[in-house]
Amino acid sequence: MQSIAIFPCSYTHGASVIGELSNCLRLKVYIDEFLFADVSKHFGIPVEKLKQVICGRTPKLHSHHLQKSKYINFLRCALEALSLHSPGRRLHYGLHTSLLELKRDKIFKVLVFDEEESRIQRAMRQEGLTKKVARQHIHRHDAKVSGWTRFLFGKEAYQPSLYQARIPLNNRSSLEITAEIAALFKDAQGRRIPLAGGAATRSVPGYNLCLGNQAGCTA
Repeated sequence: MQSIAIFPCSYTHGASVIGELSNCLRLKVYIDEFLFADVSKHFGIPVEKLKQVICGRTPKLHSHHLQKSKYINFLRCALEALSLHSPGRRLHYGLHTSLLELKRDKIFKVLVFDEEESRIQRAMRQEGLTKKVARQHIHRHDAKVSGWTRFLFGKEAYQPSLYQARIPLNNRSSLEITAEIAALFKDAQGRRIPLAGGAATRSVPGYNLCLGNQAGCTA
């Protein structure tokens, strides 16, 4: 087990956790934007078009379905090339984590999630949004990520079978979440983890990490 892949769930301290984990475990961060740039460079497709086709709503048209499948294959090719030609320990974050192969990429897949009302309150505090607008933002995000996983797997985005660890936020800080992910990752490195359906949800109190002097981020 070399790398961690965190699937995005909005307003769950995502950016802070990524920054802290990267610093503590010395993992190089790789996000969707990097992958889109790689695909654009190698296949000559504008980044904005990639985002529109892959991340946008999928019309019920056979031609659009084929185009989206084609672009997803380009993403898979780029990820495979990354794994083969630039091996190393990484921290993946974004929709592309759904495309990573556990065995080939030696990945530990994680979801940090929270109740909708808690996410709404966090969005209101962080972004200065009204409750109505915050709820709309979260619904749009959840619709986008579930549209993505339904297209790939026929499953909703936050289903346990898609991850090795599902970690509830439960009003905890990003440092506490980082400690839990690090502990689960360390444990997974020493054993074979289930491919699906074995998501861990335990807390790991008292796990000591050097997390001082972190840059403050919000997500």
